[in-house]
Amino acid sequence: MASKNFIQKRVAEQFTKNIILPNRPKDLYSYQKMLMHRCTNLGMKELDIILGKWSQEFVPKMSYEELNQMESEILDLDTIDIYNLLLQVKVAEELKALEGLKYVQEIRNYALKGLI
Repeated sequence: MASKNFIQKRVAEQFTKNIILPNRPKDLYSYQKMLMHRCTNLGMKELDIILGKWSQEFVPKMSYEELNQMESEILDLDTIDIYNLLLQVKVAEELKALEGLKYVQEIRNYALKGLI
């Protein structure tokens, strides 16, 4: 489970734009492909289906800054924390601060509409 300091750091990082870490591709297309691959290979079948289908539809339309924000809000968390957060299963106190984030809400709404 995510520690409180980790969550606070993630929330603070979401407001920082244009950060290019060494392992992030510099061009938009490669970054989109990398995140789409990560969304379909999280190691939990339910998440792979939900995030995989969501990413196929929305990631190709996103800018580099939006991809950066989505990665820091969602993909940088532990898989079980992503599952609990997106599917609203026993959300820990540390994760409650992330429930209102843009991409958490978008993916929840996508899954709840039955578009998967």
